[in-house]
Amino acid sequence: MTLIHALPWAALALACVVIFALGWSDVLRFDRPDIASGAWWQLFSAHLAHLSWPHLWMNLAALALTAYVSAQSHSLGHFFVVWVLLLLGTGAGLYWFAPDLIRYVGLSGALHGALIVYISDSPFYDRRIRALVVMVILAKVGWEQSPWFDDMANADSIGGRTEGRAHLYGALTGVFIVAMTYCWSHMKRRTNYK
Repeated sequence: MTLIHALPWAALALACVVIFALGWSDVLRFDRPDIASGAWWQLFSAHLAHLSWPHLWMNLAALALTAYVSAQSHSLGHFFVVWVLLLLGTGAGLYWFAPDLIRYVGLSGALHGALIVYISDSPFYDRRIRALVVMVILAKVGWEQSPWFDDMANADSIGGRTEGRAHLYGALTGVFIVAMTYCWSHMKRRTNYK
């Protein structure tokens, strides 16, 4: 991985560390009454806040994995657009479709979508491997929506329950980004052949 490729990933990781270390998680978290009163930025900022150091380290490990599998040819603009969409899609999904959820923090929802986006076009893996990884992620997210999923299984280690719906909306946003990218590439190819 080149330094240029690593910089936006490192900046995202650093933002998460600084926010938690400075104790800003309570200010930046998803807080439904605050968002309803106009604090719309919490739809983005909540994903950079965390419950505990173990929660943060788990998400940073997943972020490093996602950076590792990503294609190094993506521009800074691509990185920015993808992550804005992932954060907004996850936050808006929670706000609109999880009305019982009052507070939320963590990068894991957006990370599920990011891994789908970045593995889907990674030049480092065969198409079958990439498809298998996406199917495993979607199966995991599906299981988390089932009655057999224990959202309190990690509570002792991360400091709270796992919000599986964040993983769902993040993954769905990732699938949407992949579909739109494919459609855009297909349209460009068709235009170039004319």
